[in-house]
Amino acid sequence: MAAEGNPPIGGQFRGRYVNRLDAKKRVSVPASFRSVLSGQGLVLRRSSRHNCIEAWPANLFAHDIPAITPNDFTDDDADDSYYVNYADTVDAAPDNEGRLVMDEGLLRFAGIKDSIAFLGKNQIFELWEPQAADAMIEAARQRMQARATARRGVA
Repeated sequence: MAAEGNPPIGGQFRGRYVNRLDAKKRVSVPASFRSVLSGQGLVLRRSSRHNCIEAWPANLFAHDIPAITPNDFTDDDADDSYYVNYADTVDAAPDNEGRLVMDEGLLRFAGIKDSIAFLGKNQIFELWEPQAADAMIEAARQRMQARATARRGVA
C-alpha cells in the first residue's frame, strides 16, 4: 500500500493512494478518504471524461436533484443523462474493515486488474488503473504549465 498526500481538511479528498484488489474484488479505501465519508455510502459511476471510475459521496450525488416528470423523457439530452447518471451507477459502501466490493463492469471500463489508484479530487475521488493515473496526473501538470506559460506570454 503506497500513500502520498495529506489528511483531508474540510471534507476534501486529497492525495494519491494505490491499494491492491483481493481475490473477491475488494479494495481498501484509504483511511483519510474513509474519514471524509464518515460512514456514508458512495455512488460509483463511469467517468464521462476519462477511463476511470468516479466515487461520489451519496449525499453529494443526491444534492439538489430536481424531481422528474414524464415530460423529461421527451428531451433527448435529459433522457441520455438519466441513463448515464442513474442506470449505469453502483451504490457501494465500505465494510467494517474499510473495503469496497468493486463492480466487475466498472473495473473492466477503467482497465483495472489488480491494483487501484485512488485520486483525491476535492469533493469526489476517482479510481484508476495505476499507470493510467500517473499518466493523467503528468498530462494535467503539463497542460497547466502550458496554460500558465501562455498567460505570461512566454513562448
